[in-house]
Amino acid sequence: MHIEKIEYGPEKEGFWAQVSFALIILLSLAAAGMTGIIFLKIISSEPSMASSRQFIEDIGKLLAFLLFDLAAIIYLYVKGLLKDEYVTTVG
Repeated sequence: MHIEKIEYGPEKEGFWAQVSFALIILLSLAAAGMTGIIFLKIISSEPSMASSRQFIEDIGKLLAFLLFDLAAIIYLYVKGLLKDEYVTTVG
């Protein structure tokens, strides 16, 4: 068995790293809230209401907001908190 010592580079520090961390926490709480709202709407709605166009549009909007929120969390993590040697950009 071979064990290697892994050297870690310096963590990102500074104002923008702290802002990214705070935004990630807030966006994670927002994502949890939106997920709870989606589940409550699906579980607590009547079958006749759940099959209506308005209900499907509302759930679709919430899912779109949730997807945008999760993408923002990933972006802030990669650009704001991940070490520079792991961050790559396209273009």
